[in-house]
Amino acid sequence: MRSAGASTGPDARTRARTDAREARITTLPNLLGLARIALTPVVMALILLPFPGGALLAAGVFAIAAVTDVLDGRIARARGQVTSLGVFMDLTADKVLVAGVMIAMVEVGLLPSWIAATILGRELVIGGIRQLAASESVVIAARALGKAKTLATLLGVFVLLLTRDAQTAGPLAGSRAQGLLGTAGFWLMVAATALAIVSAVDYLRGSLPMLLGAAPPAPDERPPT
Repeated sequence: MRSAGASTGPDARTRARTDAREARITTLPNLLGLARIALTPVVMALILLPFPGGALLAAGVFAIAAVTDVLDGRIARARGQVTSLGVFMDLTADKVLVAGVMIAMVEVGLLPSWIAATILGRELVIGGIRQLAASESVVIAARALGKAKTLATLLGVFVLLLTRDAQTAGPLAGSRAQGLLGTAGFWLMVAATALAIVSAVDYLRGSLPMLLGAAPPAPDERPPT
């Protein structure tokens, strides 16, 4: 006999399945996020160790990690596995990958420190805003400018890693594309820096009422992000 207070029926079973799903870290989207974190020191080591072909391998591993960034969100939405843990894992993995790789690139002189400092500083500011928003139960989705910044950053890092391969006697050394890769990679990162600044201002402007202590808007009154 079931106790009088026991909750049965489809709604209870649905809640139980949802709770179980949200507690799991072993879903495919979360595992892809963990893979990005695990691949970060691999890419950093390949950048810092100047052996022929190492930077080309680093570019390949970085490209794989960047692809998982695209896949995990799509898989989570397709499978109905979008959870708070998944969102945290996705954002954390992205920041760890980009920060780790850019720090290694600055160390070997591949990336100007002012570019890395600007982009990483932007991530800290936006991360703080997102944390404050989460405390108010407000979700700040990625805006178009932020997505453009991310794309420019990933492309710029990839191209500069190809440049590093040419500099370290890798397969691309001496090729006609060597000078072009360096120029293209630098200007892609300059564009990413500009987008980082503009998108940070955009986020700050949209979040100003919340930062000044205004009550969060109702879900149906929030502006699109």
